Amino acid sequence: MNYVNMGASGLKVSPLCLGTMMFGGPTDEAESIRIIHRALDEGINFIDTANVYNGGESERVVGKALGDRRGEAVLVTKVRGPMGDGPNDSGTSRYHILTEVENSLRRLDTDHIDLYLIHRTDPSTPIQETLEALDLLVGQGKVRYVGCSNFDAWQICEALWTSDRRNLASLCCVQPLYNMVNRNPELELFPFCQRFGVGVMAYSPLARGVLTGKYSRNQAFPEGSRAARGDRRIQETELRPESFDVALEVQSLAESHGCTPSQFALAWVIANPIVTAAVLGPRTMAQFEDNLGALGVEIRAEALDEIDRLVPPGTHTGASFDDPSRPVLGRPRN
Repeated sequence: MNYVNMGASGLKVSPLCLGTMMFGGPTDEAESIRIIHRALDEGINFIDTANVYNGGESERVVGKALGDRRGEAVLVTKVRGPMGDGPNDSGTSRYHILTEVENSLRRLDTDHIDLYLIHRTDPSTPIQETLEALDLLVGQGKVRYVGCSNFDAWQICEALWTSDRRNLASLCCVQPLYNMVNRNPELELFPFCQRFGVGVMAYSPLARGVLTGKYSRNQAFPEGSRAARGDRRIQETELRPESFDVALEVQSLAESHGCTPSQFALAWVIANPIVTAAVLGPRTMAQFEDNLGALGVEIRAEALDEIDRLVPPGTHTGASFDDPSRPVLGRPRN
């Protein structure tokens, strides 16, 4: 395994991160533990969860799986979403962060979280209050690094500026949605991260299953799939007819590279030098085993050009390109 630094920090992580959103829910405890142990055996030292995943069950299962192997993992969890019905049971206030970190530590059965992420922005709380709470946790040793998820470039800039001005722990990474059919981060977020040393954990690298080829135009969704379950997020970001067309092209490109569509899509994400790691989201061991094969795939230049033709850099499928003066930053190749 070739480990890489998380942005400008000294923290070294594997280029594939095991996401555990399915664990303790659609993926039962026994299967979840098997997948986690398999990942550790393969040298994947990066495990991502969140307090809201399956009502806290994901954290509990991850903690149980790590057990005496805790030292092998860079453990990530998140805070922001609702964990109750009270007025202070969500958000990024000092109150909520300091309450929820204790709950996460208990469920994870650990004395520290390696990387603690703000799951998404909270307009009702000043960023200074949020950063001061995170800085306190770093000072207490309960958290070692801090980061964010679903932040725009300007929001990370505000956070970095506030941390610098107040001498607080700085965000070392961001976790954005990024895949072949959702390339918007290339426009502003990725150049910002490259310039200021912010690591990138790309989630949904398979476009929530669309790039595996399981969905097609004018056909019923496969039984048990996210789309069939009415998953809100896939409906918002990936269920576009144009994305299905791209998936068909990916199948041909994958065949020419001697790999599966999933492996090709993952390899495309981690080939971007600005991306630190791609966050996997397996539901089964078979899916995870398939994902592992991405580490052996080297995408040829002509295939990168073909993807750029299908979905121009900095855009998403279905986007309009009527304005030729619209600035679009090309995807780095070195």
